[in-house]
Amino acid sequence: MGLKIDRGIIADGVGFTEIIDPKLRTSVLKIKFVTELSEKASQLNSIVSLLVPASNSRIKTYSEMSDRLDVLYGSSLYSDTNKNGDCQTVTISADCINNRFAFDGEDILGELLDIINDCIFSPNTDGDGFDKTEFELKRRELIESICSDINNKRWYAMLRAQKNIFGGEPGEISVYGKVETAEKITPREAYEAYQWLLKTAVIEIYFVSPEEDHSAKERFRKMFEGVERDVKDVRFRAPSPLKNEVCRVTEKVKMKQTKVVMAFKSLTEKREAASVMTRLFGGTPFSKLFTNVREKMSLCYYCAASFVYSKGTLFVESGVETENTEKLVAEVQNQLDSIKNGDFTDEELDNTRRYLINLVNGVEDSPSSLISWYFAGRCCGDDISPEEHICRLEKLTREDIIEAARSFSLDTVYVMEADGEGEDAEEDDDE
Repeated sequence: MGLKIDRGIIADGVGFTEIIDPKLRTSVLKIKFVTELSEKASQLNSIVSLLVPASNSRIKTYSEMSDRLDVLYGSSLYSDTNKNGDCQTVTISADCINNRFAFDGEDILGELLDIINDCIFSPNTDGDGFDKTEFELKRRELIESICSDINNKRWYAMLRAQKNIFGGEPGEISVYGKVETAEKITPREAYEAYQWLLKTAVIEIYFVSPEEDHSAKERFRKMFEGVERDVKDVRFRAPSPLKNEVCRVTEKVKMKQTKVVMAFKSLTEKREAASVMTRLFGGTPFSKLFTNVREKMSLCYYCAASFVYSKGTLFVESGVETENTEKLVAEVQNQLDSIKNGDFTDEELDNTRRYLINLVNGVEDSPSSLISWYFAGRCCGDDISPEEHICRLEKLTREDIIEAARSFSLDTVYVMEADGEGEDAEEDDDE
């Protein structure tokens, strides 16, 4: 028996997807709140994501929560927030052993759902805001995340580059924000932001289990009964418009290795062709960028390409010696032009295709990767199975790849130039 997948709407703007995989031993739940990125709300949502699963009205501290989860056979409850194009996704995740493995018929899932219910609908508040003690702990954690991003120069370069690549669009916004604004957030502001998120966000809930168990679905249906909702539509896909002329920005930073981020934009809707083209270009250890720019020409420490379909944007990230910056930029463009001209072998294309197929074949190896797959499909408006995706990959031709490459044009070149001092968090990254 293979996977069984069923999705339905359980409340206004709340989708629930059940994925049954008999080979599993655990049940995994992810609740995704999706909202449009905004400068202030995004940082508030980030601190909300830390606060909500850490405690509730019955379990008052993170320490108590950890003890309670340990009793439930080491169950987990955690969260994260990330950017999907012009959207922010706040995810609350939980996992536990399947009930059939518990002693004395204990309902582990039911007890975990009780905790989640309280976290979401009866959070740990003090007066008219989040509990001050827990709030201060989580604000400190948020600030540490911001500082961590700044210290990781490769990641920080991408954040800075997006300010120029997506200028004037929600996609330019960082979900963590700045330290100075984080320091001014109050417990009341965070709680009001959470109430707004609960009321307006598009919510997608995923439940992965080894056997059919509709209890989670029914519990969430009841949780949302009577909840006032005013769902705000989000644009999962919002391709970024190509600038009239290439934007070139250089910023100097205290570090040893210069970082370069190049952005190419396209309006192509042929997701599979663009994905294969990106891997052929710079997404494998045998890609054009790795083989030629990094290995043969030794122009950089690393050179990797990635494609964000929601924004129609192809990124190329590199770490270089400052004197090689312009040579690198020219050669990256040259390698893309070679694909546009069909300068790649059938063997290169087949190897790239097999590489991607192997990755897709691994989707069913874990509940989290399954959820990521089907959520990404929902965001793209293309709910296909891994098997269907592989069929599409196998049908792609050289002409499809060339057409995809020709749809991309250079939009932005961002250079975070090293001043020769300091230390980078990542010096010699390989693909």
